[in-house]
Amino acid sequence: MYSLNVQIKRSEILALKSGADDFIRKPLDNEVLLVRIEAKLRFGVSNIIEIEDLIINPEEEKIIYQGNEIELKGKPFEVLTHLAMHKDQIVSKEQLLDAIWEEPELVTPNVIEVAINQIRQKMDKPLNITTIETVRRRGYRFCFPKEIS
Repeated sequence: MYSLNVQIKRSEILALKSGADDFIRKPLDNEVLLVRIEAKLRFGVSNIIEIEDLIINPEEEKIIYQGNEIELKGKPFEVLTHLAMHKDQIVSKEQLLDAIWEEPELVTPNVIEVAINQIRQKMDKPLNITTIETVRRRGYRFCFPKEIS
């Protein structure tokens, strides 16, 4: 029994360090789940991401940089938001596909490259910033703030 508890604890730690927001053990205890949800609601959890003078509001699909609204919608917005929520972590194309597309098996990984290109065209180039870096053969990483030299 001790060994199993240690394994569960290690799994929980690994999941949280890998970017999970929470960890719920199985079998699921409905009473514990309801209490956890109530606790989260009490604290008014906000999904708004603020990094220096960049604000990403997923609920309103809005990006504000230095007080100016940036026009980026749809899947590129969702890709940017997902990467920003996992700031400084390398996220693979497969992880992005699974997180953002409802049926990832029906799209090619090329859609990620298209979304990243749109982010760079609509945000990075006009604002002279870098928000996402490509990590060769591994994926992408949200790296804002990183100034272009």
